[in-house]
Amino acid sequence: MEQPPVSLAEAEHLREVLAGSRPRADEDFEILVKFARRMYRIGQVDPDTPQVNLGDTLTAFSLVPQADEVPWIFDTRIDADAFAKLLFRETSVGIGKSQRENREGWWSHAQKNRAFIEDVVRQTQGRELAVILGAGHAFDLPLVELAKAFEKLVLVDIDADALNATVAGVLKDPGLRARTELRLLDLTGVNGQLVRRIDEAVAAAANAAEARDRLEALCWTYRLAPPRLLPPEERADLLVSGCVLSQVSWPQRVYARRVYERRFSSLPGPLERRWGRHFTYLELRLQQDHLTSLAGVAEQVALTCDVVSYPTVLDAAGTERKTGQTIPTLGVPSLLERVPKLFAVQGHASWEWGFSKATRAGNGSRKDVEGARLSVPPPPNGL
Repeated sequence: MEQPPVSLAEAEHLREVLAGSRPRADEDFEILVKFARRMYRIGQVDPDTPQVNLGDTLTAFSLVPQADEVPWIFDTRIDADAFAKLLFRETSVGIGKSQRENREGWWSHAQKNRAFIEDVVRQTQGRELAVILGAGHAFDLPLVELAKAFEKLVLVDIDADALNATVAGVLKDPGLRARTELRLLDLTGVNGQLVRRIDEAVAAAANAAEARDRLEALCWTYRLAPPRLLPPEERADLLVSGCVLSQVSWPQRVYARRVYERRFSSLPGPLERRWGRHFTYLELRLQQDHLTSLAGVAEQVALTCDVVSYPTVLDAAGTERKTGQTIPTLGVPSLLERVPKLFAVQGHASWEWGFSKATRAGNGSRKDVEGARLSVPPPPNGL
């Protein structure tokens, strides 16, 4: 017999938090994640069980306001200060370098990612507008095919240099270029606010302990109303989020740590684990809000993401092997565990990405990648 996902006391506690009758605390989030992971596993073997996953519970969590909270504003305009401090340009350059140094693994991934997106295109009825999020270098995106398939193609990224270089190198046909629009957006909608709040938290602290407390508390203040990426008057036939979901949420933790350690000292082990717990909460919420922003703005959504990373090493014989360590980029081992009931899953695929090769000087990495074709079901009775 399956054990319940949480104890009765935890379930009652969680119900009060989700109802808004009990203030939220950091331990509540751990109960929520445990509940969601367990319910998903139970639902896989018992279809009569309510089908709940981490995406559902995170979405529900985001709808509960807290007393005296200061609202976060969803603003996709790029904040130049945050762009520089979060090292987006350096990251973009690093992606190009990784692709050049690991062409075989990246080519194999790109073929599968493009094939998945092209299959979603075939399932899409409308042909007026396609929007591609995270177009960047477009190593794994079928931009020419998309530009030919739709009357208008919108390419979205945070890095103008990478986007302009991609269009110049890939969309050389003047006719296709004329049907392509470039948009520079911060897909999180909060990076400018978040960087300012990180800076203020560390600058205002009298000592290292207070700085940690302020940064941890900052993680728990984050809450957005359901965000929408496209203008209200715009609806796409196809919306592609190509390997973006895992990328929207990692630079903030790195930056906060850099600011903290610049003023104080490096984090010892126990404090690093505590730090990680708080920032994991923030990262999962940022990821979930990106997913939420995809709902209701397109006929079809093609979502691809790296889900689990496996560090690799060279053994004594020079053969590359996985170390046995797994790093879930989404907090769960499957992309489908992050897709809330806002969407209907119409298709699913998975493949491996040889991201980087291990050498004698350092580890390599392989990634499990998944793709999901999503649609938003119409309201019941046509309402």
